[in-house]
Amino acid sequence: MWRETTKHERNKKLFEEEIAEFLPARILDFHVHILNAGVIPGGSTFSCAGHPIDQYELKDLEQDLAELYPGRETAAVCFGFPEVAYDRDSNNAYLAGACDHWRFFPFRLFDPMEDTTERLRKELMEGRFLGIKPYPDYVRKADINAVEIPEMLPERAMEVVNELGLIVMLHIPRKGRLADELNQRQLVELCTKYPNAKIVMAHVGRAYFLKNAVGHLDKLRELTNLYVDLAMLNHWEVLEYLFLHFLHNRIVYGTDIPIGLAPGKSVEINDQYTYVTPVPWALSISDDHRKLVFTSFLYEELRAIKKAVARLGLPRSFVEDIFWNNGMALLHKAAPK
Repeated sequence: MWRETTKHERNKKLFEEEIAEFLPARILDFHVHILNAGVIPGGSTFSCAGHPIDQYELKDLEQDLAELYPGRETAAVCFGFPEVAYDRDSNNAYLAGACDHWRFFPFRLFDPMEDTTERLRKELMEGRFLGIKPYPDYVRKADINAVEIPEMLPERAMEVVNELGLIVMLHIPRKGRLADELNQRQLVELCTKYPNAKIVMAHVGRAYFLKNAVGHLDKLRELTNLYVDLAMLNHWEVLEYLFLHFLHNRIVYGTDIPIGLAPGKSVEINDQYTYVTPVPWALSISDDHRKLVFTSFLYEELRAIKKAVARLGLPRSFVEDIFWNNGMALLHKAAPK
């Protein structure tokens, strides 16, 4: 079984020796992908860091949360898999029906090419979605690195989000990511023009290596409706910089489950990042010689968070805030009044 939880004895030992004392009693994961049966076209699979799956439903998440964080109260923000070829409508409908708004909170996949304003508004309200999840691929440009934020989030959609006070889970585009000057400018414009919308930069703006964060996060900290999640951040240096230079009440924990469950680690090499995995994956360098024993991306993320917190001497209240309080406060702001 590829899902690296405490069901494996080596992870149980790691959890008990390194993580258990650090983790708070309540954990909200603000970045989880859910894939119900039938969403992927027949005969196809999605690669979780080299491990093919054709579904990952709430029942799977419930099992994994229990095995990842023994003895903790857990909750999650859930959205679908933003792949153009997948059945987005089925994915959204499943989440609208299955999430209880108590433990599991649904966000709606948003396709700027196919979602009309009327349909978006209707489904956001009927499905009680607390946010939307756009993605660069939905713009359908030949060069994915040429996608711009306003193309992912056109004005007509943002007017609805702003009116309803909802959240945007934003995977920022372009090769430079957080360091890209156009992204920086468009993020400022987005947050300023739509002050009632809450923008969450997934993966700390995809700043997976230190140079991509230094001097760039600082410019955005005064945007009062901009947040970051920590999904797949395995670099304590980036996290330390974030904790020093961004407002603490706008940082939320996230993992990118189910990919976060897979064995592997994100590493920085010469101002670049890549993943190292035990099996081949399109985004990784694989350990073909089987020299390493891996834990999950998720546990490597927890190790990095713990190290950054310890180096900075941050209080217990900070840990409780990023793992639960900040995210729940954000969801409460987006909840129907």
